[in-house]
Amino acid sequence: MLYFFDKFALDPGRRELRCGATAIAMEPQAFDLLLHLVRNRDHVVSRDEIIEQVWDGRIVSESALSTRINAVRSEEHTSELQSHH
Repeated sequence: MLYFFDKFALDPGRRELRCGATAIAMEPQAFDLLLHLVRNRDHVVSRDEIIEQVWDGRIVSESALSTRINAVRSEEHTSELQSHH
Protein backbone atom coordinates (compact mmCIF):
# COMPACT_ATOMS: atom_id res chain seq x y z
CA MET A 1 0.00 0.00 0.00
CA LEU A 2 1.29 3.44 -0.91
CA TYR A 3 0.69 6.45 1.31
CA PHE A 4 0.41 9.89 -0.27
CA PHE A 5 0.71 13.18 1.60
CA ASP A 6 1.48 16.64 0.30
CA LYS A 7 4.03 16.06 -2.51
CA PHE A 8 5.26 12.80 -1.03
CA ALA A 9 4.66 9.11 -1.64
CA LEU A 10 5.69 6.57 0.99
CA ASP A 11 6.16 3.00 -0.22
CA PRO A 12 6.60 0.54 2.68
CA GLY A 13 7.25 -2.41 0.35
CA ARG A 14 10.20 -0.70 -1.28
CA ARG A 15 11.08 1.22 1.93
CA GLU A 16 11.13 4.37 -0.13
CA LEU A 17 10.01 7.96 0.31
CA ARG A 18 9.60 9.97 -2.88
CA CYS A 19 8.98 13.63 -3.52
CA GLY A 20 7.60 13.67 -7.02
CA ALA A 21 9.98 11.53 -9.06
CA THR A 22 12.89 11.97 -6.63
CA ALA A 23 13.72 9.23 -4.14
CA ILE A 24 14.74 10.56 -0.73
CA ALA A 25 17.46 8.72 1.19
CA MET A 26 16.44 8.00 4.77
CA GLU A 27 18.01 6.12 7.64
CA PRO A 28 16.08 2.92 8.43
CA GLN A 29 14.80 4.10 11.82
CA ALA A 30 13.75 7.47 10.41
CA PHE A 31 11.82 5.60 7.69
CA ASP A 32 10.21 3.32 10.29
CA LEU A 33 9.25 6.33 12.39
CA LEU A 34 7.69 8.13 9.43
CA LEU A 35 5.83 4.99 8.39
CA HIS A 36 4.47 4.49 11.90
CA LEU A 37 3.30 8.10 12.10
CA VAL A 38 1.65 7.94 8.70
CA ARG A 39 -0.09 4.64 9.45
CA ASN A 40 -1.36 6.06 12.74
CA ARG A 41 -2.26 9.53 11.55
CA ASP A 42 -5.76 9.18 13.01
CA HIS A 43 -4.53 9.63 16.59
CA VAL A 44 -1.79 11.25 18.62
CA VAL A 45 1.14 8.84 18.79
CA SER A 46 2.76 8.69 22.21
CA ARG A 47 6.47 8.48 22.91
CA ASP A 48 5.94 5.04 24.44
CA GLU A 49 4.13 3.82 21.31
CA ILE A 50 6.96 5.08 19.10
CA ILE A 51 9.56 3.33 21.23
CA GLU A 52 7.57 0.09 21.25
CA GLN A 53 6.95 0.08 17.50
CA VAL A 54 10.12 1.63 16.08
CA TRP A 55 12.69 0.47 18.63
CA ASP A 56 10.99 -2.80 19.64
CA GLY A 57 10.70 -1.63 23.24
CA ARG A 58 14.44 -1.07 23.74
CA ILE A 59 15.52 1.75 26.01
CA VAL A 60 15.97 4.88 23.92
CA SER A 61 17.31 8.23 25.03
CA GLU A 62 15.38 11.43 24.43
CA SER A 63 18.28 12.51 22.25
CA ALA A 64 17.98 9.46 19.96
CA LEU A 65 14.23 9.96 19.64
CA SER A 66 14.64 13.66 18.89
CA THR A 67 17.36 12.92 16.34
CA ARG A 68 15.06 10.57 14.39
CA ILE A 69 12.12 12.98 14.53
CA ASN A 70 14.35 15.80 13.30
CA ALA A 71 15.69 13.55 10.51
CA VAL A 72 12.15 12.93 9.26
CA ARG A 73 11.34 16.64 9.39
CA SER A 74 14.62 17.54 7.70
CA GLU A 75 14.14 15.09 4.81
CA GLU A 76 10.66 16.40 4.10
CA HIS A 77 11.71 20.05 4.40
CA THR A 78 14.80 19.61 2.22
CA SER A 79 12.77 17.86 -0.45
CA GLU A 80 10.13 20.58 -0.45
CA LEU A 81 12.82 23.26 -0.86
CA GLN A 82 14.45 21.37 -3.73
CA SER A 83 11.14 20.88 -5.52
CA HIS A 84 10.49 24.64 -5.47
CA HIS A 85 13.71 25.44 -7.38
